Amino acid sequence: MRGAGLSLLFLLLIIPSTVAAGNVTFLWGPYVTGTDGTTAVVSWKTAGPSTGNVSYATADEFETAGEYVHTVAEPSTAALHHVRLTDLTPGTTYRYAVSTGDVTSPDCRFMTAGSGPFTFAVYSDTRGQVPLFSQRERHRLVADRIAEEENLSFVIHCGDFVTFGNDLAEWDEYFAAAKGMLSNTTLVPALGNHEGNRTPYYDAFGVPEWYYFDWGDAHVVVLDSNDWAKGRIDTETAWLEADLARSPGGPTFVAFHHPVYSSNERHWGGDRVLQREWAPLFDRYNVTAVFNGHVHAYERYEVNGTQYFVVPCGGEELFPLAEKKAPGFENGLDHTLAYLRVRVDGEKVTVVTVPVARISEDNREVVALYPPNSTFETVEIAPEAEGRDAAQAPLSPFCACAAAGMAALWLRKER
Repeated sequence: MRGAGLSLLFLLLIIPSTVAAGNVTFLWGPYVTGTDGTTAVVSWKTAGPSTGNVSYATADEFETAGEYVHTVAEPSTAALHHVRLTDLTPGTTYRYAVSTGDVTSPDCRFMTAGSGPFTFAVYSDTRGQVPLFSQRERHRLVADRIAEEENLSFVIHCGDFVTFGNDLAEWDEYFAAAKGMLSNTTLVPALGNHEGNRTPYYDAFGVPEWYYFDWGDAHVVVLDSNDWAKGRIDTETAWLEADLARSPGGPTFVAFHHPVYSSNERHWGGDRVLQREWAPLFDRYNVTAVFNGHVHAYERYEVNGTQYFVVPCGGEELFPLAEKKAPGFENGLDHTLAYLRVRVDGEKVTVVTVPVARISEDNREVVALYPPNSTFETVEIAPEAEGRDAAQAPLSPFCACAAAGMAALWLRKER
């Protein structure tokens, strides 16, 4: 019996290390955050403790040499890794791959900040809704369509990545659903109420609660609009005003989770605290556009010359808009997965609302897929408020046309 006990103890000691060594697979990523003109952070998470490295090159270097010409080793043994690439060239496309154990990621890419025109995407609220659907079923539809965008500098996510912010299995699902998108652009995250201000969000993205960055002539501010932050909103508002006062003067974008204005049935009128504390600053400092999520239907408002886009259409359960609309309402679209494509060209900003899929009113079915390059509306934002207008009439949400009809038939067939 003593010999058998020692043998069992020996097995218990060696099994964990064997499992860890055999489970070197990517759970998260690779994905990119914190990019500016000269640096970027490449991250990934494996199923067990591992080491690894990031190999990379500019697109031109890769084309000339036929391989990655730079490598940064990550010698620390851990599951979650963050590797900072430095001395990068501004305004440049980079190709990279992550290797860990005997596994290497596909060839991926990202862009550094630089001068000249650029494009980014905005979306929000990607959590699944058990038992109706998972992120792989809904969020992935939007993430894969965003991944098809060409030359995308970054993607802003306005919060509610998962339902329970401390559930790592849900984070696994988020990263699996968005894998194709995350590996080929830079993610800019904002806190949603479902993240709960918990450690996994900060561990994954390595950002502070609120922050800013510049991309070319544009200035981007990310805020925390959640209840836990409103207890010290004076501090955040003072920080916001100081930041807007010293911004470089080009287009300015602000992103956070809760909409300042909304006609959603559950949140009609919007957030009164944010209307009092932040909206006057957006007006005073000529903020170009504000991006939000939370209420699960697309909405657009223009208030005092500032454009507000509410785009919580990344895959979560969708809610209808009320028949009566809040003041400033310009347009809306319910029960539709969608994202924004934002083009910045000097002082000119063009925002396109891209519909991805029509969802049944009970949220149980994907009714139709919109074909690529579909547009719900296009908004041209000029430097002066009086020059702002919607340049294109909206596409009917029911006009999925022949291609979408074929997609719907395909979906029914696959079910």
